[in-house]
Amino acid sequence: MTDTEQQIAELQARVENVFAIDARLKALDADIRKLKPSSGVRDWLQTLGPYVSGLIVLLVGFWIKDSVTIALQRETLDLAYVTQMRDLAKGVDDSSTQPAADANAMWLAMYGKHAINPLVERLESGDVVHLAAERGLMLIGSSDQKATCPIFAALAMDKGRRFTWSTQKTMIKVIGQSGCVSAIRMLEDYKSQLAGLGTDDKKLANFALRFSESKGVDGETVAALIDEIDEALQILKPQVQS
Repeated sequence: MTDTEQQIAELQARVENVFAIDARLKALDADIRKLKPSSGVRDWLQTLGPYVSGLIVLLVGFWIKDSVTIALQRETLDLAYVTQMRDLAKGVDDSSTQPAADANAMWLAMYGKHAINPLVERLESGDVVHLAAERGLMLIGSSDQKATCPIFAALAMDKGRRFTWSTQKTMIKVIGQSGCVSAIRMLEDYKSQLAGLGTDDKKLANFALRFSESKGVDGETVAALIDEIDEALQILKPQVQS
């Protein structure tokens, strides 16, 4: 459910509550009539009842107006962010030099975890764009490890055939450079799995199915991934011990 849909649902619930309150007030007034209180009390209640209902309706009306305004402002702000991120991502793609690509990637990284997926997608591009995206991801990771490290770990271990093995290798590097100490156990387990593949062609073929391109995944690929894991662990483990 989107933010707007949730706001509408909340508004509907509030309006229903208003009608329910009004019904309860009418029922209360009827019960009071049965008790036959003094005319002064009865007249006071009869006079006050409609005003209480009206006041509640008025307050809820103000709440509805403010809630709708806030929801519309949020949608407008989100749309502005999406537009800006799209332009920056295009700037990375269209850059012909490394400094230009890096600059766009750095600005894109300012959007934090929301920029992770656009940058990861660009790891599949040529050298200039790939390196810029890698640097952008490292900037995001180093600035907010708590929010980004679990996302990095999930992307590195992705088996959905969305990325090449080279992208997985880069994500392992990003995990190390970002100081994701929470990923140490995951990297150690993955290294053991990779070591277990050996040179068995059947195991390697099955392992290759997790990537978007299974061709070319061989023993050298596995060795490169293990080397990257070792480098990441060399960065991360001292941070735990210190």
